[in-house]
Amino acid sequence: MKRFYQWAGIFPALFIFLSFAEAAPVKGIWVVRTSITTPQKVARVVDFAYRNGYTDIFVQVRGRGDALYSSEIVPRSPLLGTQSFDPLATILAQAHQRGIRVHAWINVFLAWSARSMPSNPNHVVNLHPDWVEINGKGQSDLDRIEGNGRNGQEGVYLSPFHDGVKEHLINIVDEIVSRYDVDGIHLDYVRFHDRDYGYNRSGRKKFLIQYSVDPITLGNASGSYWYRMGEAEKEKYWERWNEARRNAVSEIVALIQHQIKAQKPDVMLTAAVKPNPNQARTRYYQDWSAWLRRGYVDAVVPMNYSKEGRDFDNNIYLIKAEGLESYNIYMGVATYNQHSTAAADKVTRAQRAGYKDIVVFSFDTYEKNPAYFDILHRAFK
Repeated sequence: MKRFYQWAGIFPALFIFLSFAEAAPVKGIWVVRTSITTPQKVARVVDFAYRNGYTDIFVQVRGRGDALYSSEIVPRSPLLGTQSFDPLATILAQAHQRGIRVHAWINVFLAWSARSMPSNPNHVVNLHPDWVEINGKGQSDLDRIEGNGRNGQEGVYLSPFHDGVKEHLINIVDEIVSRYDVDGIHLDYVRFHDRDYGYNRSGRKKFLIQYSVDPITLGNASGSYWYRMGEAEKEKYWERWNEARRNAVSEIVALIQHQIKAQKPDVMLTAAVKPNPNQARTRYYQDWSAWLRRGYVDAVVPMNYSKEGRDFDNNIYLIKAEGLESYNIYMGVATYNQHSTAAADKVTRAQRAGYKDIVVFSFDTYEKNPAYFDILHRAFK
Protein backbone atom coordinates (compact mmCIF):
# COMPACT_ATOMS: atom_id res chain seq x y z
CA MET A 1 0.00 0.00 0.00
CA LYS A 2 1.36 3.39 -0.93
CA ARG A 3 2.25 5.76 1.85
CA PHE A 4 0.41 9.01 2.39
CA TYR A 5 1.90 11.86 0.38
CA GLN A 6 3.57 14.63 2.41
CA TRP A 7 3.76 17.91 0.56
CA ALA A 8 5.09 21.31 1.57
CA GLY A 9 2.05 23.22 0.31
CA ILE A 10 -1.61 22.76 1.09
CA PHE A 11 -2.52 21.87 -2.47
CA PRO A 12 -0.68 20.27 -5.38
CA ALA A 13 0.33 22.73 -8.03
CA LEU A 14 -0.98 21.06 -11.14
CA PHE A 15 -3.15 18.17 -12.24
CA ILE A 16 -4.04 16.78 -15.62
CA PHE A 17 -7.50 17.99 -16.53
CA LEU A 18 -9.51 15.78 -18.86
CA SER A 19 -11.82 17.32 -21.40
CA PHE A 20 -14.85 15.39 -22.55
CA ALA A 21 -16.32 18.09 -24.75
CA GLU A 22 -16.35 15.85 -27.82
CA ALA A 23 -17.63 12.75 -26.05
CA ALA A 24 -21.17 11.41 -26.30
CA PRO A 25 -23.44 12.63 -23.48
CA VAL A 26 -23.22 10.76 -20.22
CA LYS A 27 -26.38 8.89 -19.30
CA GLY A 28 -25.58 7.63 -15.84
CA ILE A 29 -27.34 6.02 -12.91
CA TRP A 30 -26.43 5.69 -9.23
CA VAL A 31 -26.69 2.17 -7.82
CA VAL A 32 -26.83 1.91 -4.02
CA ARG A 33 -25.07 -0.90 -2.19
CA THR A 34 -28.23 -2.90 -1.40
CA SER A 35 -28.71 -3.47 -5.14
CA ILE A 36 -25.40 -5.33 -5.63
CA THR A 37 -25.34 -7.81 -2.75
CA THR A 38 -25.74 -10.97 -4.88
CA PRO A 39 -24.58 -12.06 -8.35
CA GLN A 40 -28.23 -12.09 -9.45
CA LYS A 41 -28.71 -8.48 -8.38
CA VAL A 42 -25.56 -7.37 -10.19
CA ALA A 43 -26.71 -9.07 -13.38
CA ARG A 44 -30.05 -7.27 -13.07
CA VAL A 45 -28.32 -3.90 -12.74
CA VAL A 46 -26.08 -4.41 -15.76
CA ASP A 47 -28.91 -5.78 -17.89
CA PHE A 48 -31.07 -2.76 -17.04
CA ALA A 49 -28.25 -0.34 -17.86
CA TYR A 50 -27.46 -2.05 -21.16
CA ARG A 51 -31.05 -2.33 -22.36
CA ASN A 52 -31.71 1.33 -21.62
CA GLY A 53 -28.56 2.83 -23.07
CA TYR A 54 -26.79 3.93 -19.91
CA THR A 55 -23.17 4.84 -20.52
CA ASP A 56 -22.06 5.01 -16.87
CA ILE A 57 -22.89 3.22 -13.62
CA PHE A 58 -21.99 4.85 -10.30
CA VAL A 59 -21.98 1.86 -7.97
CA GLN A 60 -21.73 2.28 -4.20
CA VAL A 61 -18.92 0.08 -2.91
CA ARG A 62 -18.16 1.97 0.32
CA GLY A 63 -21.30 2.81 2.22
CA ARG A 64 -20.67 3.09 5.96
CA GLY A 65 -16.96 2.60 6.51
CA ASP A 66 -17.05 -0.87 4.94
CA ALA A 67 -16.32 -2.55 1.61
CA LEU A 68 -18.35 -4.27 -1.09
CA TYR A 69 -15.09 -5.33 -2.71
CA SER A 70 -11.98 -7.22 -1.62
CA SER A 71 -10.15 -5.05 0.93
CA GLU A 72 -7.27 -5.39 3.33
CA ILE A 73 -7.99 -1.98 4.86
CA VAL A 74 -11.65 -1.91 5.83
CA PRO A 75 -14.06 -4.64 6.96
CA ARG A 76 -16.34 -6.43 4.53
CA SER A 77 -19.88 -5.09 4.39
CA PRO A 78 -22.28 -7.08 6.57
CA LEU A 79 -24.75 -6.86 3.68
CA LEU A 80 -22.73 -9.59 1.93
CA GLY A 81 -23.03 -12.12 4.75
CA THR A 82 -20.70 -15.09 4.49
CA GLN A 83 -20.56 -15.35 0.70
CA SER A 84 -17.19 -14.85 -1.01
CA PHE A 85 -18.81 -12.87 -3.83
CA ASP A 86 -17.02 -9.65 -4.92
CA PRO A 87 -19.66 -7.17 -6.16
CA LEU A 88 -17.21 -4.68 -7.68
CA ALA A 89 -15.25 -7.29 -9.63
CA THR A 90 -18.47 -8.85 -10.90
CA ILE A 91 -20.11 -5.63 -12.04
CA LEU A 92 -16.89 -4.49 -13.73
CA ALA A 93 -16.61 -7.70 -15.76
CA GLN A 94 -20.23 -7.66 -16.88
CA ALA A 95 -20.48 -3.91 -17.55
CA HIS A 96 -17.22 -3.70 -19.50
CA GLN A 97 -18.31 -6.62 -21.63
CA ARG A 98 -21.25 -4.45 -22.70
CA GLY A 99 -19.30 -1.21 -23.09
CA ILE A 100 -20.55 0.46 -19.90
CA ARG A 101 -18.21 2.52 -17.69
CA VAL A 102 -18.15 1.80 -13.95
CA HIS A 103 -17.37 4.38 -11.26
CA ALA A 104 -16.60 3.11 -7.75
CA TRP A 105 -18.80 5.27 -5.52
CA ILE A 106 -17.41 5.80 -2.02
CA ASN A 107 -18.83 7.71 0.91
CA VAL A 108 -15.89 9.78 2.09
CA PHE A 109 -16.43 11.33 5.52
CA LEU A 110 -19.76 9.74 6.52
CA ALA A 111 -18.65 6.51 8.21
CA TRP A 112 -21.69 5.29 10.14
CA SER A 113 -25.42 6.07 10.40
CA ALA A 114 -27.02 3.43 12.65
CA ARG A 115 -28.15 4.27 16.20
CA SER A 116 -25.74 1.86 17.84
CA MET A 117 -22.01 1.30 17.40
CA PRO A 118 -20.70 -1.04 14.67
CA SER A 119 -20.40 -4.61 15.89
CA ASN A 120 -17.13 -5.16 14.01
CA PRO A 121 -14.19 -4.10 16.23
CA ASN A 122 -12.18 -3.30 13.10
CA HIS A 123 -14.62 -0.66 11.92
CA VAL A 124 -12.93 2.73 11.65
CA VAL A 125 -15.05 4.43 14.32
CA ASN A 126 -14.23 1.65 16.79
CA LEU A 127 -10.53 1.68 16.00
CA HIS A 128 -10.14 5.46 15.83
CA PRO A 129 -12.74 7.36 17.87
CA ASP A 130 -10.31 10.30 17.91
CA TRP A 131 -10.85 10.67 14.14
CA VAL A 132 -14.55 11.39 14.59
CA GLU A 133 -16.07 14.82 14.03
CA ILE A 134 -17.04 17.13 16.91
CA ASN A 135 -19.60 19.95 16.85
CA GLY A 136 -19.40 23.48 18.21
CA LYS A 137 -20.67 22.36 21.63
CA GLY A 138 -17.74 20.00 21.97
CA GLN A 139 -19.87 16.88 21.36
CA SER A 140 -18.47 13.98 19.36
CA ASP A 141 -20.74 12.31 16.80
CA LEU A 142 -20.21 9.14 18.83
CA ASP A 143 -21.71 10.79 21.90
CA ARG A 144 -24.92 11.47 19.98
CA ILE A 145 -25.17 8.24 18.03
CA GLU A 146 -28.68 7.43 19.29
CA GLY A 147 -29.96 10.49 17.44
CA ASN A 148 -28.76 9.37 14.00
CA GLY A 149 -31.45 9.82 11.38
CA ARG A 150 -33.33 12.39 13.44
CA ASN A 151 -33.49 16.18 13.16
CA GLY A 152 -30.96 16.38 10.36
CA GLN A 153 -28.34 14.27 12.15
CA GLU A 154 -26.97 12.14 9.32
CA GLY A 155 -24.53 10.02 11.29
CA VAL A 156 -20.91 9.73 12.33
CA TYR A 157 -18.48 11.76 10.24
CA LEU A 158 -14.70 11.53 10.12
CA SER A 159 -12.77 14.79 10.50
CA PRO A 160 -11.30 16.23 7.30
CA PHE A 161 -8.62 17.89 9.45
CA HIS A 162 -7.16 14.70 10.91
CA ASP A 163 -4.01 13.43 9.21
CA GLY A 164 -4.97 9.84 10.05
CA VAL A 165 -8.24 10.30 8.16
CA LYS A 166 -6.41 11.67 5.13
CA GLU A 167 -4.05 8.72 4.99
CA HIS A 168 -6.88 6.25 5.53
CA LEU A 169 -8.98 7.64 2.69
CA ILE A 170 -6.10 7.90 0.25
CA ASN A 171 -5.12 4.30 0.97
CA ILE A 172 -8.71 3.19 0.31
CA VAL A 173 -8.70 4.88 -3.09
CA ASP A 174 -5.25 3.48 -3.87
CA GLU A 175 -6.43 -0.03 -3.05
CA ILE A 176 -9.46 0.20 -5.34
CA VAL A 177 -7.59 1.77 -8.25
CA SER A 178 -4.65 -0.62 -8.01
CA ARG A 179 -6.74 -3.79 -7.73
CA TYR A 180 -9.68 -3.04 -10.02
CA ASP A 181 -10.07 -1.82 -13.59
CA VAL A 182 -12.47 0.95 -12.62
CA ASP A 183 -13.27 3.78 -14.99
CA GLY A 184 -13.69 6.26 -12.18
CA ILE A 185 -13.76 7.00 -8.47
CA HIS A 186 -16.91 8.81 -7.36
CA LEU A 187 -16.83 10.75 -4.07
CA ASP A 188 -19.94 11.28 -1.96
CA TYR A 189 -20.34 13.01 1.42
CA VAL A 190 -17.11 14.84 0.66
CA ARG A 191 -18.03 17.73 2.93
CA PHE A 192 -18.69 18.68 6.53
CA HIS A 193 -21.91 17.54 8.16
CA ASP A 194 -23.01 21.17 8.56
CA ARG A 195 -21.63 24.58 9.50
CA ASP A 196 -21.46 23.81 13.24
CA TYR A 197 -18.85 21.07 12.76
CA GLY A 198 -15.10 20.84 12.36
CA TYR A 199 -14.05 20.99 16.00
CA ASN A 200 -12.13 17.75 16.19
CA ARG A 201 -9.08 18.42 18.37
CA SER A 202 -6.77 17.98 15.39
CA GLY A 203 -8.38 20.86 13.49
CA ARG A 204 -8.60 23.10 16.55
CA LYS A 205 -4.93 22.54 17.30
CA LYS A 206 -3.83 23.37 13.76
CA PHE A 207 -5.86 26.59 13.75
CA LEU A 208 -4.63 27.54 17.23
CA ILE A 209 -0.99 27.08 16.21
CA GLN A 210 -1.47 29.22 13.12
CA TYR A 211 -3.64 32.02 14.53
CA SER A 212 -3.33 31.75 18.33
CA VAL A 213 -7.11 31.38 18.57
CA ASP A 214 -9.04 28.22 19.44
CA PRO A 215 -11.85 28.18 16.84
CA ILE A 216 -14.39 26.66 19.22
CA THR A 217 -14.30 29.92 21.16
CA LEU A 218 -15.61 31.77 18.10
CA GLY A 219 -18.97 30.18 18.82
CA ASN A 220 -19.04 30.17 22.60
CA ALA A 221 -17.30 33.57 23.03
CA SER A 222 -14.91 32.34 25.71
CA GLY A 223 -11.17 32.80 26.11
CA SER A 224 -9.31 35.79 27.48
CA TYR A 225 -8.29 37.04 24.02
CA TRP A 226 -11.92 37.02 22.86
CA TYR A 227 -12.95 39.95 25.05
CA ARG A 228 -10.14 42.11 23.70
CA MET A 229 -11.31 41.71 20.09
CA GLY A 230 -13.42 44.20 18.19
CA GLU A 231 -16.25 43.04 15.92
CA ALA A 232 -14.16 43.39 12.77
CA GLU A 233 -11.38 41.27 14.25
CA LYS A 234 -13.85 38.60 15.36
CA GLU A 235 -15.30 38.48 11.85
CA LYS A 236 -11.78 38.13 10.43
CA TYR A 237 -11.19 35.02 12.51
CA TRP A 238 -14.54 33.57 11.48
CA GLU A 239 -13.58 34.02 7.83
CA ARG A 240 -10.23 32.35 8.48
CA TRP A 241 -11.91 29.43 10.23
CA ASN A 242 -14.42 28.97 7.43
CA GLU A 243 -11.62 29.04 4.88
CA ALA A 244 -9.65 26.50 6.93
CA ARG A 245 -12.61 24.11 6.78
CA ARG A 246 -12.98 24.59 3.03
CA ASN A 247 -9.26 23.99 2.56
CA ALA A 248 -9.36 20.81 4.67
CA VAL A 249 -11.97 19.24 2.38
CA SER A 250 -10.37 20.53 -0.81
CA GLU A 251 -6.96 19.23 0.22
CA ILE A 252 -8.24 15.68 0.51
CA VAL A 253 -9.95 15.89 -2.88
CA ALA A 254 -6.70 17.16 -4.39
CA LEU A 255 -4.65 14.42 -2.73
CA ILE A 256 -7.03 11.74 -4.00
CA GLN A 257 -6.84 13.15 -7.52
CA HIS A 258 -3.04 13.13 -7.38
CA GLN A 259 -3.03 9.55 -6.13
CA ILE A 260 -5.30 8.40 -8.97
CA LYS A 261 -3.57 10.24 -11.80
CA ALA A 262 -0.08 9.18 -10.69
CA GLN A 263 -1.19 5.56 -10.91
CA LYS A 264 -3.81 5.43 -13.68
CA PRO A 265 -4.24 8.77 -15.51
CA ASP A 266 -7.30 7.58 -17.43
CA VAL A 267 -9.34 6.91 -14.28
CA MET A 268 -11.76 9.76 -13.67
CA LEU A 269 -12.46 11.46 -10.35
CA THR A 270 -15.99 12.76 -9.91
CA ALA A 271 -17.93 14.00 -6.90
CA ALA A 272 -21.59 14.18 -5.94
CA VAL A 273 -22.10 17.72 -4.63
CA LYS A 274 -24.70 20.04 -3.16
CA PRO A 275 -26.55 21.69 -6.08
CA ASN A 276 -26.44 25.24 -4.72
CA PRO A 277 -22.76 26.22 -5.05
CA ASN A 278 -23.09 29.14 -2.61
CA GLN A 279 -24.59 26.92 0.08
CA ALA A 280 -22.06 24.21 -0.66
CA ARG A 281 -19.21 26.67 -0.07
CA THR A 282 -20.50 28.49 3.01
CA ARG A 283 -22.52 25.85 4.88
CA TYR A 284 -20.87 22.54 4.01
CA TYR A 285 -17.40 23.88 3.08
CA GLN A 286 -17.59 21.99 -0.19
CA ASP A 287 -16.08 24.42 -2.69
CA TRP A 288 -16.69 22.31 -5.75
CA SER A 289 -16.47 25.25 -8.16
CA ALA A 290 -12.87 25.71 -7.08
CA TRP A 291 -12.26 21.97 -7.49
CA LEU A 292 -13.27 22.21 -11.13
CA ARG A 293 -11.24 25.35 -11.78
CA ARG A 294 -8.12 23.87 -10.20
CA GLY A 295 -8.50 20.47 -11.83
CA TYR A 296 -8.98 18.59 -8.56
CA VAL A 297 -11.89 16.66 -10.11
CA ASP A 298 -12.75 15.74 -13.68
CA ALA A 299 -16.48 16.33 -13.21
CA VAL A 300 -19.06 17.03 -10.52
CA VAL A 301 -22.62 15.76 -10.23
CA PRO A 302 -24.86 18.34 -8.53
CA MET A 303 -27.55 16.45 -6.65
CA ASN A 304 -30.36 18.61 -8.03
CA TYR A 305 -33.12 16.57 -6.39
CA SER A 306 -35.71 19.35 -6.07
CA LYS A 307 -39.29 18.28 -6.67
CA GLU A 308 -40.49 21.69 -7.82
CA GLY A 309 -39.42 22.79 -11.28
CA ARG A 310 -38.72 26.35 -10.14
CA ASP A 311 -36.32 25.11 -7.45
CA PHE A 312 -34.60 22.82 -9.93
CA ASP A 313 -34.22 25.74 -12.37
CA ASN A 314 -32.94 28.04 -9.62
CA ASN A 315 -30.14 25.62 -8.81
CA ILE A 316 -29.22 25.53 -12.49
CA TYR A 317 -29.24 29.35 -12.53
CA LEU A 318 -26.85 29.46 -9.56
CA ILE A 319 -24.59 26.86 -11.15
CA LYS A 320 -24.46 28.82 -14.40
CA ALA A 321 -23.58 31.95 -12.44
CA GLU A 322 -20.31 30.25 -11.42
CA GLY A 323 -19.12 30.64 -15.01
CA LEU A 324 -18.05 27.01 -15.36
CA GLU A 325 -18.00 24.85 -18.48
CA SER A 326 -21.04 22.58 -18.80
CA TYR A 327 -19.19 19.52 -20.11
CA ASN A 328 -17.76 18.62 -16.69
CA ILE A 329 -21.05 19.09 -14.84
CA TYR A 330 -23.36 16.09 -14.90
CA MET A 331 -26.80 17.07 -13.67
CA GLY A 332 -28.22 14.77 -11.00
CA VAL A 333 -31.97 14.07 -11.17
CA ALA A 334 -33.96 12.23 -8.50
CA THR A 335 -36.60 9.56 -8.99
CA TYR A 336 -37.31 8.64 -5.35
CA ASN A 337 -39.28 11.78 -4.48
CA GLN A 338 -41.40 12.57 -7.55
CA HIS A 339 -43.58 11.11 -10.29
CA SER A 340 -41.85 9.83 -13.41
CA THR A 341 -43.31 12.64 -15.53
CA ALA A 342 -41.80 15.21 -13.15
CA ALA A 343 -38.40 13.49 -13.26
CA ALA A 344 -38.58 13.36 -17.06
CA ASP A 345 -39.36 17.08 -17.08
CA LYS A 346 -36.21 17.72 -15.00
CA VAL A 347 -34.10 15.85 -17.55
CA THR A 348 -35.56 18.03 -20.30
CA ARG A 349 -35.00 21.23 -18.29
CA ALA A 350 -31.36 20.32 -17.66
CA GLN A 351 -30.71 19.50 -21.31
CA ARG A 352 -32.34 22.72 -22.52
CA ALA A 353 -30.13 24.63 -20.09
CA GLY A 354 -27.06 23.11 -21.76
CA TYR A 355 -26.39 20.22 -19.40
CA LYS A 356 -26.49 17.21 -21.70
CA ASP A 357 -24.89 14.82 -19.20
CA ILE A 358 -27.41 13.39 -16.72
CA VAL A 359 -27.10 11.02 -13.75
CA VAL A 360 -30.28 9.53 -12.25
CA PHE A 361 -30.78 8.69 -8.58
CA SER A 362 -31.32 5.83 -8.45
CA PHE A 363 -31.69 2.25 -9.67
CA ASP A 364 -33.63 1.54 -6.45
CA THR A 365 -36.71 3.06 -8.07
CA TYR A 366 -36.61 0.50 -10.87
CA GLU A 367 -36.50 -2.34 -8.36
CA LYS A 368 -39.61 -0.96 -6.68
CA ASN A 369 -41.45 0.08 -9.84
CA PRO A 370 -40.01 -1.12 -13.18
CA ALA A 371 -42.55 0.88 -15.19
CA TYR A 372 -41.32 4.16 -13.69
CA PHE A 373 -38.45 4.51 -16.15
CA ASP A 374 -40.56 4.12 -19.30
CA ILE A 375 -41.48 7.81 -19.31
CA LEU A 376 -38.14 8.99 -17.96
CA HIS A 377 -36.15 7.30 -20.71
CA ARG A 378 -38.20 9.03 -23.39
CA ALA A 379 -36.86 12.35 -22.12
CA PHE A 380 -33.28 11.26 -22.87
CA LYS A 381 -34.24 10.69 -26.50
